[in-house]
Amino acid sequence: MSKNRVFFHNKVNIKNIVISYLLCLIPLILYGIYKNGILLYTRDLISFLSIFKIIYLLIISLLIYILVDILIFKKKEIWTLDLLFLMIIPLFMPQNISLFVYGISLFISFLISNVLERKIKFNKMAFCKLFIILVLVVINNYTYLNPAENLNIYSLNYWDLLWGRNIGGIASTNIILGIIILILFSVLNNYKKIIAICSISAFIIISLLVSGFDINSLLSSSAILGLILLNVDSISTPHSRLGMIIYGIACGILTAILTYFLNAFEGVFISVLFLSFFTPILDKIVEK
Repeated sequence: MSKNRVFFHNKVNIKNIVISYLLCLIPLILYGIYKNGILLYTRDLISFLSIFKIIYLLIISLLIYILVDILIFKKKEIWTLDLLFLMIIPLFMPQNISLFVYGISLFISFLISNVLERKIKFNKMAFCKLFIILVLVVINNYTYLNPAENLNIYSLNYWDLLWGRNIGGIASTNIILGIIILILFSVLNNYKKIIAICSISAFIIISLLVSGFDINSLLSSSAILGLILLNVDSISTPHSRLGMIIYGIACGILTAILTYFLNAFEGVFISVLFLSFFTPILDKIVEK
């Protein structure tokens, strides 16, 4: 093994790793219930049952994981990174997404990703998420505005935005919780914190430069949470320390550009998916 290689996938403790990651996601899920559930219900904008929409999305993800990985592909391991991936995707979904559309789109995209991964490694979370968004665009139902945001009834300051009151995924807008989760993730040996730190740093610097130092460019997107959570995929990211640094910086720069000039909510997913295809090449170049 190359001296430059600092990470390997440990199958022995994968169950503990996945459980640890899932526990760290609970604060985001609870905040999602508060922002896109309780707050909307108290204003009579949604029904009581709709308060827990993020829970329904998580249940659908779990069922699809069982159907595809365990029943169709007959994978023996239950606690896998795929399970973690499918628990993260719902956090970035629009509040108004149809449960039916989500279930069908996730099933098809996850099925396709399982077939493709036999030939090439890529970030399955980003692939499935972008596939679902593409479906929403096709059926003309693409928006991240929840009912209150659509009515423009909020008056928010920077502190509100840091705490997640901005427009975005159903449980992926709270930057402060995201930073806390990054710290918790960093304690886990299998989390590549080098990539997260490098990518977030590059994203902040480039975003401020291209936006004329507009703070909103950092707060009004899914980028920071995406750069933290998408990094749990240890398979489609470089394994060497230098490779992680290069990948992280490139990911941060590309995410900043795509987020500012293309789409504030999908830029990070496009960036991560695109760069994940080049991970094997980067590892080979670095290890020579």
